[in-house]
Amino acid sequence: MTLHLAGAAWVLPLAATLLALSGLISLYRLLRGPSRPDRAVAIDALTLLAVAAMALLCLMRGEALFIDVAVLLALVSFLGTAAFAFLFDDAHSQMPEKREEHR
Repeated sequence: MTLHLAGAAWVLPLAATLLALSGLISLYRLLRGPSRPDRAVAIDALTLLAVAAMALLCLMRGEALFIDVAVLLALVSFLGTAAFAFLFDDAHSQMPEKREEHR
């Protein structure tokens, strides 16, 4: 089965360029993020960009194998995001509570 997209000659390279630009911005946030949650969100964004890149590669090459890889990467990304959420939830629960004095 062959898939023929209207405007694929310019849409697919434009989408690949925008994905690469988004990847660079997310990589910058990963390296320069002021806090650990910022870095966790950047890692999640990079994995989602990788899933989108796999889907785009599937459209460019016409091979359905890349869709399987994209689904597997999305599942692993979900597990990683859940692990980060548990990690940060545990870090906040061990922090001493600030007491405000009423005067």
